[in-house]
Amino acid sequence: MIPVEPLAKRSEQIIKEWVAAYHDLVFRTAFYYVKNRAVAEDLTQEVFLKAFQKLDSFREDASPKTWLYRIAINTAKDHLKSWNHRHLLFTSVFFEKSSSPSSEEQVMQQFQNDELIRKVMGLSTKYREVIVLYYFEEMRTPEIAALLGMKESTVRVRLSRGLEKLRQTLKGGEQDWTSLTDS
Repeated sequence: MIPVEPLAKRSEQIIKEWVAAYHDLVFRTAFYYVKNRAVAEDLTQEVFLKAFQKLDSFREDASPKTWLYRIAINTAKDHLKSWNHRHLLFTSVFFEKSSSPSSEEQVMQQFQNDELIRKVMGLSTKYREVIVLYYFEEMRTPEIAALLGMKESTVRVRLSRGLEKLRQTLKGGEQDWTSLTDS
């Protein structure tokens, strides 16, 4: 019989490594769903707690990143189902700027990013999740399909319809949103 303590220490070490490597990813994923920093932080802790508790069910041939994404998405969706208050204020907290030529340009870039993110966050969950995963997390459609448990064609349709909804809400704006449609 394998001693329990070394197994627990190994599990603890794995989770520590995953927290170091994937904390920001899990936080952003939760934030994209709940739109509230404090709640996203709580959900991030919950995701890693669930991962620790279910570590024995993790298949080593799978990617920890994908497994944690799935747990984060399910945890966030469960949270949204369990809470009645869904109209939370959006605060951009995870997009940091590198150096810009001028302060004015920095302010304008931040405004454009905040405005775009507000519009994306205003989409329904089914469109928001694929747009966030595709454009912000830079995942490809096969990865998104596997992660969300849907067909690739469904992902592509939701991307297309989500972008069209974004175009409609951004129509008449001065900002250059064309980078979203590249690819």
